[in-house]
Amino acid sequence: MPMYEYITVSTSSYDPAGLAAKLTEKSSEGWAVVAIVPTGGDVTAFLSRPASAAVEVAPAEAVAETVVEAVVETAVPETPAEAVSEPAGWAAVAEPETEPEPEVVVPAAVAGAVAPAVPAGWYADPAGRFELRYWDANQWTEHVSRAGQQSTDPPVA
Repeated sequence: MPMYEYITVSTSSYDPAGLAAKLTEKSSEGWAVVAIVPTGGDVTAFLSRPASAAVEVAPAEAVAETVVEAVVETAVPETPAEAVSEPAGWAAVAEPETEPEPEVVVPAAVAGAVAPAVPAGWYADPAGRFELRYWDANQWTEHVSRAGQQSTDPPVA
């Protein structure tokens, strides 16, 4: 069974003459067009030709042995790594000692108050009756708006 080699040639889809020139050049080197497909803003041609006799294919066992040797050599260093030293002046500076912050006592009534998760403002009406409904950061209000016209409507519980 013959072996083939493949390459691609791309050019802008706005330059068909450029693609024709590249394909003509590759044709003189023995390449044949397999397919031409659009690739984004480009056009890519896939070419093939029989593999040249000068290319020797190594037996699979020899390739596997070479790969294993390369991995072993890479995985086991012959000499231990040297310690990395930092340049002078790169050391961390100790934080100056400061006095501890005074303890702040917060009254229980204030401690329970938490900043609202959703700030006050106009949002889509959760009931769907109006375009917008005003959220006061705690609850929905009776203030509603449709097409820029404000009015009131009791919120749905």
